[in-house]
Amino acid sequence: MSTLPPIPVAFINENTLGHASHLGRYAGAFQHRPELGIQPLRLDATPLPEPWRIRANRTIRGLRRFGLDFHALRWRRIVSMHVRRQLDALRAVHPVRAVIVNTQSVALSLSDLTPSLPVFVCLDATFTQLRHSRWFAPNRIAAWLAPLTLGPLLTAERRLFAAAHRLLPWSAAARTSLLQNYHVEPGRVDILPPPIDPLAWTPRSRPPLPGSQPQILFVGGDFRRKGGPLLLETWRRHLSHRCELHLLTESNLDPEPGLVVHRQLQAGSDAWLERWRAASVFVFPSTLETFGIVLLEAMAFEVPIVSRRVGAAADLLDNGTLGLLLDRPDAATLAAAVTSVLDDPAAAATRARAARRRVERDYALNAHSERLAAWLESAVAGHRGPPGRVDA
Repeated sequence: MSTLPPIPVAFINENTLGHASHLGRYAGAFQHRPELGIQPLRLDATPLPEPWRIRANRTIRGLRRFGLDFHALRWRRIVSMHVRRQLDALRAVHPVRAVIVNTQSVALSLSDLTPSLPVFVCLDATFTQLRHSRWFAPNRIAAWLAPLTLGPLLTAERRLFAAAHRLLPWSAAARTSLLQNYHVEPGRVDILPPPIDPLAWTPRSRPPLPGSQPQILFVGGDFRRKGGPLLLETWRRHLSHRCELHLLTESNLDPEPGLVVHRQLQAGSDAWLERWRAASVFVFPSTLETFGIVLLEAMAFEVPIVSRRVGAAADLLDNGTLGLLLDRPDAATLAAAVTSVLDDPAAAATRARAARRRVERDYALNAHSERLAAWLESAVAGHRGPPGRVDA
């Protein structure tokens, strides 16, 4: 164990959608492993305090659907200002030596920090990757207007990427965009994926009860975007006679025979763990993703997977060798894939075990925490700027 004092590092996380757990897991690892020499100082970019939230979401009726209220830019600038204010207050009382932030959406106000301390930026996708998605261009007119409405945002993103000490994309696709669309030097780009602790997330150790029905598991707070309506239709039309459907979602859905809706299950809770360990197949029919963290969870729990080819699914599932991949499935196609898993559990289990091994090899929290600690230590050791503490 090092006898040097730990390096104080600000960990700033955007707590929206799948981003919520990203830096928290790394910060937790550093807290539990003091020998790594990192002292995480955690800041939350979101949720915004009420006055800031009102400013960020202010709009003009009818213009948001075309992007003409510049909400994408305004929200990110205001959240980034909120982040900067918190960071300045932290630096007034702590000698912060480095900053790591997830994602660039909440870091636009940090470009000028690099003369004084190293800034690491995590991202699941670049804005160039997202500019044609429904998040930024929900219709044809919005897509046509994108050069106007998204231009300032892309400029701010490029400024941040140019200033950052190191960029830490979640996936190979995001790394490729940084290199090809932003011409970032390869030496400043390293993949840091969402981590999984394989020791904490273990598969079920007992077989299903005799006579019990197989269980399909769906996990998604945003039921519609995650493809929930298609899965529900598929189950009702083709699968309800042979398996149960368990939905982990915040959407208001009425239960029916064979359909169980689980709301407000805390990740990591006993009830949440039981749902994963009881699942016969995990179905991920999502229509829009940048990554798909829940696929890593399914892989860790050794649950057979049926997924739409979306986000990083093809990379995570090794183009279909670790789980079934579907292109634009309809109810019949999705039902056939689920049926193939239920009809051949041995083959499904073989894929699931291989998926678990990949999590252990490529996404383990301990290994990636050690990589991140080494990068932070190297950056601080080689940094010649003034101390990270500022006057209040």
